[in-house]
Amino acid sequence: MKQKLEFKPGDLVKVYVKITEGDKTRLTPFQGVVVQIKGQGVSKTFTVRKVSAGIGVERIFPLNSPSIAKIEVKKKGKVRRARLTYLRAKKVKKIKTAQLPSTPPQEQEGLQAEKEKKSEGTAG
Repeated sequence: MKQKLEFKPGDLVKVYVKITEGDKTRLTPFQGVVVQIKGQGVSKTFTVRKVSAGIGVERIFPLNSPSIAKIEVKKKGKVRRARLTYLRAKKVKKIKTAQLPSTPPQEQEGLQAEKEKKSEGTAG
């Protein structure tokens, strides 16, 4: 059965990986930006990059791996490239601003109006 990808490069995803320690299994989340999707068919892989304690960590996941429990898309990104290798040189703040906002535009307009009212109240 062919599975459609629900994410693209630039999206913020959370990958839940099954880890077996002895006889116990647990799920460990790995959250980051999808840098690239490579391959085709069974050998398709995707690379996820995150910054942990100021150090960039990239991990390559096989898409059809039994060790992946689930993949959640947290935010959709808007990028014009298929491979985002330039993110390795960028700062974390600039990467976060490149992603689309998670709130719908109607809510954003309402939030901006509230901010303007607050700023008018404090200015007077």
